[in-house]
Amino acid sequence: MHNKFLIAIDSGKSSTKAVMREDGTIHRIKFPTRMEQVTEFGAEISPGSYLVEYEGKSYLIGSMLDESKMNFDLSKNNEQHRLCIYLAITNLLLKSKRPIGFSDISLAINIPLLLYKNEIQKKAYHDSIRNNGESIHIKVNGKAFVFRISQLLLLPEGIGNVYTQLNEYRSKKALMIDIGSLNINYLEFNNLVPNYEKMLTADLGINILRSKIADSLSSKYGISVSDSDAERLFTDKYLVTDGVKREESKKIIEGMIENHVKDIFNYAKSRKLSFNNTVTVFSGGGGILLSDYIAATFPAAVFATDSQFANVLSFLRILETKHGQAA
Repeated sequence: MHNKFLIAIDSGKSSTKAVMREDGTIHRIKFPTRMEQVTEFGAEISPGSYLVEYEGKSYLIGSMLDESKMNFDLSKNNEQHRLCIYLAITNLLLKSKRPIGFSDISLAINIPLLLYKNEIQKKAYHDSIRNNGESIHIKVNGKAFVFRISQLLLLPEGIGNVYTQLNEYRSKKALMIDIGSLNINYLEFNNLVPNYEKMLTADLGINILRSKIADSLSSKYGISVSDSDAERLFTDKYLVTDGVKREESKKIIEGMIENHVKDIFNYAKSRKLSFNNTVTVFSGGGGILLSDYIAATFPAAVFATDSQFANVLSFLRILETKHGQAA
């Protein structure tokens, strides 16, 4: 008899997060959602990276690749996200104490809000991830895995910690704002029930802000400032070139971040999302990065605990409620 595993995965543009509960412990993994097809790859695989062999092709996935290998398509019905999801499954299976020779997977994963509303694209994504119900054969760092995804739940991105803190939101109106690398997802809940008409997506993610900052500083100082350079500026608050701190750069950087945060709120208001009598909760890695600026703009803002894993932990709770915890 095959062992059954309940696994939840949030595969974003920047990173893939996955969780599985076993014997009261929640196993979790995270790696960059970056992929490149390779041939005759002979280098040593560093931690956080994986050599994946699937359907006769080889791919390098993870931290050995730079951000240019991220996929910025709106749709996640592509080989990159599919293989990252399969890779996340294998990583969690390795953490299990149970036999994993042939595994039966009940899976919950994220789907972009716009695709969640489109039944045709939703079904296509569902069938693609399940491999049309056929067994999935994959090799990771030389180790072979075989599993079948018997059940698959597609859940809207950005639900935050609503379903891991039911008592907190059971009798409240809540607006979840999930800040990712490319997009921001807005979801409104009334007494735990999502408002289908108030599911919105805006291209105001952290990478968009980084690009704005990099372009602005490049233009002002006549030098090349990369997006990766801009990532450091969130912490340093100054541009340093040739060992010289550009004092006026702090005002530019902070001004752009402040305006970006205002854009996040203005977009919601322009789409008729109300902040009245509403608990406004921020999640995602971007929520952490912008937390000080968000709090300064909107002091009533709440930040989800375990912010980067908030969505996927809610996915797991929904999956367990629907299909029962794995034995």
